[in-house]
Amino acid sequence: MAEDLTPEARDKLLVDLVRSCTDLDDNDIRILLEASHSLPYISNLEGGDTYINVLTKNGESMVVAQYRHPYCDLYQRNIIGEIEKKVDEPAVYRALEYGLSSRGLIGIIDKGSIMVRHTVTPIHNERRKVIGALTHEYPSTHNVDTEPVRIKDTLGGKSVYLNGQIDKIVFYMQDGLMVFNQGGTCTFANARMEEVYRELGYGETVVGRKYDELQLVDTSLSDVVMGRSVIKGKVCLGDYIFEESLSTLWEDGICEGVVAILQDQTKVQQMENEIAYRIAAVNEVHHRVKNNLQTIISLVGLEAAQTKNEEVKTFSKTIISRVRSISVTHDLLAHTGTDSVNLKTMLMRVVDGSLETNSVGQCHIRADISGDDLELTASVATTVALIVNELVQNSIKYAFGGCEEGEIALDIEKGEQYSWITVKDNGCGFDQESVKKAGGGLGLKLVNSLVKSSLKGNITVTSSNQGTSTRFSFRNGLKK
Repeated sequence: MAEDLTPEARDKLLVDLVRSCTDLDDNDIRILLEASHSLPYISNLEGGDTYINVLTKNGESMVVAQYRHPYCDLYQRNIIGEIEKKVDEPAVYRALEYGLSSRGLIGIIDKGSIMVRHTVTPIHNERRKVIGALTHEYPSTHNVDTEPVRIKDTLGGKSVYLNGQIDKIVFYMQDGLMVFNQGGTCTFANARMEEVYRELGYGETVVGRKYDELQLVDTSLSDVVMGRSVIKGKVCLGDYIFEESLSTLWEDGICEGVVAILQDQTKVQQMENEIAYRIAAVNEVHHRVKNNLQTIISLVGLEAAQTKNEEVKTFSKTIISRVRSISVTHDLLAHTGTDSVNLKTMLMRVVDGSLETNSVGQCHIRADISGDDLELTASVATTVALIVNELVQNSIKYAFGGCEEGEIALDIEKGEQYSWITVKDNGCGFDQESVKKAGGGLGLKLVNSLVKSSLKGNITVTSSNQGTSTRFSFRNGLKK
């Protein structure tokens, strides 16, 4: 018998059992040892037997510590090292598997020969991991109250009994429903609620059990009644996630009981987690693309710095400006967590980058963005960024020669089917006929191609000695 062993021998027995049958570490064992030393005090204070159980590697509950009260001694023997079944000790498994406490729960011990009530609480380590269950067990001598709860029938003005009648309505509900009377006894539970508690290890119906045995959220019955409002709490049971709502039943100003509704939020949570994962994955892709583009910009810049050829340097600046305009879109997408980009924000970044990359001597150039605000998809935003970058670069390079200052204005117009962007400068302009005969440069060809093929829009260019204005359109809602 455990009582015949010395304290040192009892401690060694606990340590040997835990090390051989579980994956708990030495720190967890130390906590269990400290808890086992308090069993006699708890037992004498409460008047019953006390135990400590752990979950084995096989997922079974095993007793590793026991104190047999001299006036109780329910088992009449030492049960240290024995395995207890889930159907007999649901509260113990509930504590070990889900970290939930139980109070006054009915259990069957010693191969069904004795019915007991027990209070069980999980034992946690410093990381809030459940490492064991502490149980106080005493004989069951309490009669349960199964009087049904009455609520008011608002149609006929008569009182009806929930017990039995409401089951016809709620039997096929996907949500669990349970009713407690004034004394805190469960008087009704629909099929879904019974199913949930069977999965928690309750071998018999929950009807007739006390609220303290069945509560899943950390709220007392008196708190629900006093609060009068609906109390909600999130409950995690293994792989399942539930939301429990507790509300009172009132008749003629008198509280007749409490209703508990259990909604399965597992699939909703799984979908939310999947969406969050996909968003994070997309953001990571945009972040990596942006970093790769920045690497390309750095490499081109290093090559340009090594050459003395001015044409190569000019070409390098053009390439850097184009790659940077694409990088801006991916940078914004990586930070917003969505698949759309704010057009004004993007254009500000593109214009600032163009002004920074391309210098025009002593000329001070101002840039202004006005007009409607709208969101663009990733593919459309990238194309628009390239086009605007080319147009702004052309203005910087060719519009302000010999000027002390210049201005570039961008205007956004949102239409029903198409939207427009106008890029206008107040520079010296150019001869459109000469440019048309020459076929235009690579930048102008690129702009025309992107507008017509990628954006499915049109482009118009007007120029005079008062400046140049380029207006292009793109279809709203254009998909990738």
